[in-house]
Amino acid sequence: MKLRVGTRRSALAQAQTHYIIGLIHEKFPSLEFDIKFITTVADKDRKSEFHQFGMTGVFSVEHEECLVRNEVDFVVHSLKDLPTTLMDGLVLAAVPDREDPRDAICGSTLAALPRGARIGTGSLRRRAQILAFRNDIEVIPIRGNVQPRLNKTKGQDGLDAVILAAAGLSRLGLSDEISETLDPAAFPYAVGQGALGVEARGEDRELLAILKRIEAPRVRAEVDAERAMMHMLGAGCSLPVGVLSLWRGDRLCLQAQVTSLDGSERIIATEEDIAENAEALGIATGQILRDNGAVKLLEDTYKDLCPHFKLIH
Repeated sequence: MKLRVGTRRSALAQAQTHYIIGLIHEKFPSLEFDIKFITTVADKDRKSEFHQFGMTGVFSVEHEECLVRNEVDFVVHSLKDLPTTLMDGLVLAAVPDREDPRDAICGSTLAALPRGARIGTGSLRRRAQILAFRNDIEVIPIRGNVQPRLNKTKGQDGLDAVILAAAGLSRLGLSDEISETLDPAAFPYAVGQGALGVEARGEDRELLAILKRIEAPRVRAEVDAERAMMHMLGAGCSLPVGVLSLWRGDRLCLQAQVTSLDGSERIIATEEDIAENAEALGIATGQILRDNGAVKLLEDTYKDLCPHFKLIH
């Protein structure tokens, strides 16, 4: 049996895909795999910031379309890039073990940043959070693959630091580039960050049974709660919603935070429940954020920057 796997061409996407293939092959050594490269809208447009696309799923839409057209059997996502609503007929088939979900600063530690430091990030969430920490910092929008972003602290670009996902650095063997891993209590990470998601067609029962064998139940509970919270806000992955998932015995504690673009205002909600109620936990946490004005904060803060975003009330 040969399975067709969809992925992007970036070094990180390929590393993640080979990791998933390796997990499946350990359980089913007779399976064969054929990798199909998929180009996304974000791959074609290397200049626009993510929030300027005016859409969700800038790294996933083409993958889902290939699944729907039966051109591939499953696709591998960085789960933080996968919208909370999937195309009809598709399912999140498996979530394996999670890498370190935290953000990492490269080029300098937080304490060593000079006044007026220039920090690069393509994430509005990271921008908001670093400005909440130090409002004298200048945030420089950057995009691209991991290594070119790291290089911006070493050449004529003159950035003092860049903020990246620790997981991506680890998967590429670049953990030595990390100057400091950021405390998620102060810098909550993106929904699904550090986790991989395997998406497939819901009708492919034999394949779904295979993919289920690589799932990590606790990680699945974490991301189900995080994604349910995000869905309750109606927010896309480009917006500044951060999370921290912790286990207290058999109970999952979810902390979620919405931050204004200038870092001046934050709304935080914390709830906990058993793993079996992960989705309900996320919904409850999202509802608290909504009740405390999170949707209005997102809309008011981003109406000039992102006029095309319409949050769900």
